[in-house]
Order: sequence, then C-alpha cells, then structure tokens
Amino acid sequence: MRITWFATLNTGWKYSQTWPAKPELNAIFPENKVIFLTKQAARYLPVLAIVTAILQIKLLGVSFLGPAVAMMLLLASMPLQGWYWLGIRANSALPPALINWGNEIREQIQQHAKTTALPGCPKNYFDLARLLQLAYQQLDKTVMRRWI
Repeated sequence: MRITWFATLNTGWKYSQTWPAKPELNAIFPENKVIFLTKQAARYLPVLAIVTAILQIKLLGVSFLGPAVAMMLLLASMPLQGWYWLGIRANSALPPALINWGNEIREQIQQHAKTTALPGCPKNYFDLARLLQLAYQQLDKTVMRRWI
C-alpha cells in the first residue's frame, strides 16, 4: 500500500490532534516533544522566515535573493517535517509489548467505563493514541497510574 506525501502530512496533523498530551507519557513516547515543537514551529517559523528573507535582501542586496529564498523555504518547511514524522509514526506498527499494553487498557475501559464505541485492538500508534485518549477521558487517574 502506497501512501502519498500529502496523506502522510494529513495523518500526522490528525495524530498530533489525537495524541493525549500528558506529562507521564513523556518518559515512554517522544510524541509530546515532537508535537509541542511542531506546533511552535508552525506558529513562529513562517514569520521568522519572512523576516529573515527581508533582512538578508535588505542588508546583502538583491544578488543574494536565491539564498534568501532558500533559507525562507527551509524555515517555512520545518512544521511540515514534524507532521511528516508524526504521520510516519502514526502508521507504524506497534511492538508486541505495546500491543499487549493497549489490550490491557482496552480491557480496563470495558470493565470500568460505560462506552459503546470501543476501538479495536491497537495495531499502530494512531490506534494507540485513540485508545489512550479514550482511557484518559473515561478512566480514573488511579487506574491509569498502574500502567505509567
């Protein structure tokens, strides 16, 4: 199955919206850091890219237009690189230990919560993100501390 570049970016953006930003997950998964940095890059780097290009052209002259545009494109593409990494990560298969962990969380949701739309067995990181989000919404914090 071939996934296009734009579909990967879209999946990465959706994954960044779905992943629960809980501090206790920082020790296990790098997603919180990548999502935070990608959001900050999307907020500040396009403006910084424009300011940098204007300053380079103003100080160095029009003869440096090529390098200024190249630097502007590099800075403006940084958030895309973060979302691309998140998209690849979201579609990656889970290791067996995380599949078992996800199944345990799923069983706890079935026992403690009153939900009808329970996701299936987690196969990739996106499924795990949905399951963790549901667990944080419906389970007590004492139940979640057992796993983290």
